[in-house]
Amino acid sequence: MALFKNLSSGGGNFGEIIPIIKFDARSGRLSTRNYSGGEYVNVDVTRTFKAVMDLENIETGYISFSTGGAPDFCVARATEKQPTQPSQDHKMGFRMLLKLSKDCGGDIREFASNARACLAGIEALYTAYEAAAGENHGKLPIVVLKDAVAIVSGEGARKTTNYSPVFEIVGWSARPADLVYSPKARSGAVGAAGAPPATGSTRVEAPATSSDTADGFG
Repeated sequence: MALFKNLSSGGGNFGEIIPIIKFDARSGRLSTRNYSGGEYVNVDVTRTFKAVMDLENIETGYISFSTGGAPDFCVARATEKQPTQPSQDHKMGFRMLLKLSKDCGGDIREFASNARACLAGIEALYTAYEAAAGENHGKLPIVVLKDAVAIVSGEGARKTTNYSPVFEIVGWSARPADLVYSPKARSGAVGAAGAPPATGSTRVEAPATSSDTADGFG
């Protein structure tokens, strides 16, 4: 199943939201954003990134990362009815939760982007996930960032270079107990009846987990 059609052609108290991990398509780097000493600090985890990704509940749709304001998400689980684009400022994107390995902090992070170069990498990862999920029923993929591939567009003064992440599934894990799917408030999403859906969607509880901590996710 394709996640993104036609792909080829923070405000508030930090403690009240899920901390993020970000892929910078302009540099091909992954970093976590942490609140420390009264300020936000970005920590580069490009070379050490390893995480259990909740691709089972990945959300797709449209996201607006407006300047000076909190992002506006208009997304739904990829297996559900997809929202309509609420404005030209909202670009096709994704959002999912993941659990970092102990070497990267070991906490739950929100990963989201509407950068086309990043979407291409997520599309490839999801395809690999779908192909192997049947043989790993009840488990989630353990993913690393293998590389970042340059994508050059335009010519002359308009020439730009972005980077697409190359993620690789290196194993499978029982769902960590603290990796519980929590839907994003869909303020701009329009349901079948033409009204914004409720934001209090049912949480998907974590199944029983394995006691195996060899992959650093215990």
